[in-house]
Amino acid sequence: MKKVKSRVQVRNCQKKWVNTDFLRKVALHTLKKELIKANKQISIALVDNKKIVELNREFRGISKVTDVLAFSLGGEFVSTENLLGEVVISVEAAEEQARERKHSLREELALLVAHGVLHLLGYSDKEETEREIMQNKEKIILKSLGIRENLV
Repeated sequence: MKKVKSRVQVRNCQKKWVNTDFLRKVALHTLKKELIKANKQISIALVDNKKIVELNREFRGISKVTDVLAFSLGGEFVSTENLLGEVVISVEAAEEQARERKHSLREELALLVAHGVLHLLGYSDKEETEREIMQNKEKIILKSLGIRENLV
């Protein structure tokens, strides 16, 4: 039986250096923790606040900064059945949140990647009970990566 692996592409579309290999590892680890069947594809884009405001306005009708957006793609077609979607993260927003919460940018980005991938897998944080489920998943993922779970 052929072993199939999920794939994660990370593109840094802003000026600050970010360890994209680490973020790829977080995304793959999140998939591994949540999926029975592998072979999923995800794209992660790291952007600045200006770009995330544009995307937030275009796709959600909200003209303000957000930390992470998740766009589900793929579907029932054979050519796209394994394409989960794209996670877009504002590195500027992540830096600000890390400062406010007194932890590292690396930790904040790990949390945002896990959060975005969970959205692609169908988790929601709109209602309080859904949010609690999602936050518990994030804690488990972070802890299993050796990252403090109390970031959530």
